[in-house]
Amino acid sequence: MKSTHTLAYIGCALVLSACGGGGGGGTGSTPVQTSSLSTIAAADASKAAENAFSTSSLVSQSSSWLSGILTGVSVTPASTGVVSPVLALVKGAYRRDDGNLLTGVSKSSACEGGGTFSVDATLSDQSKLSNGDALTITLNNCVVQGSTENGTLSIKVSAVSGDILSSTGTATLDVLFNNFSVAAGSGATNLSGDMKISVNDTGSNNSSLAISGASLLTSVQISGATVASRALSSYSVTSSAQGTTLTSAANFSLSGKSNGLGQFAYTVKNLQPLVSNGTDLPTSGALIVNGAASSVVMTVVPNGVRVDHSDNGNGIVTKSSTLSWGDLFANF
Repeated sequence: MKSTHTLAYIGCALVLSACGGGGGGGTGSTPVQTSSLSTIAAADASKAAENAFSTSSLVSQSSSWLSGILTGVSVTPASTGVVSPVLALVKGAYRRDDGNLLTGVSKSSACEGGGTFSVDATLSDQSKLSNGDALTITLNNCVVQGSTENGTLSIKVSAVSGDILSSTGTATLDVLFNNFSVAAGSGATNLSGDMKISVNDTGSNNSSLAISGASLLTSVQISGATVASRALSSYSVTSSAQGTTLTSAANFSLSGKSNGLGQFAYTVKNLQPLVSNGTDLPTSGALIVNGAASSVVMTVVPNGVRVDHSDNGNGIVTKSSTLSWGDLFANF
């Protein structure tokens, strides 16, 4: 199932060549310290679970759609996290047909639905990634596949072997987001911060990613109003694709403010990887949200999730509820 919230959180968390709107956001850029964690009340357990899942989705859900991105398969907003559009934008920069980028001269092109996409790059070979390549990609109301993108990405390439744009290989992209935003429907997400993406594509629809960074500041808008500002810090994600099976696991500190929770600060970690089999939402997996002397475990069950709250944070469940995905997202 897809909901407007799925689109706003997962899909709007950036899709290839689409971007617009969105103000900056987030609180702080340093790791959340254990002593400063928020207490998670039983009444807020589902809200904390939703907030953690949505944030995890930003950097992990569908980010291992690597084979589809690199071979040109269409990507829709509801199936894209942060990583997929970065890879797609890099591919588009290297495969441009309007002149080479080897001298570092900025080149600008029209996007398919309006707006512009410009690249300022120094590349060793425009047909493939090479160690030391550097790109700055700027989007100005660039419309593709129904979404609008704005902002800037700065990318440095290292650890290259093989050719992941055409066949198989590995590469590492060090990315800086500067007010990079995407708008689709009534939702928009804005992103600033750093991310390291290590790609390993072995072919036959098998690929893996290792994603990490010091700080990502994000804000989410719905109908023009900011509904959440979040700061991820000391974050890491592992993600893999084997055929249509996508697996991801994340570990990060999270702080900020949302309409549902107010101010919050806690840590999030997968207890079991989130797994999906050709679907937008996971079919199995579990994550834990740790607060001050309190915790919430979200476990994927058929057609939804089970949310278990521990008011002492000692693993003893003091309240449990089972929600549909729609009900979970309604806690936003």
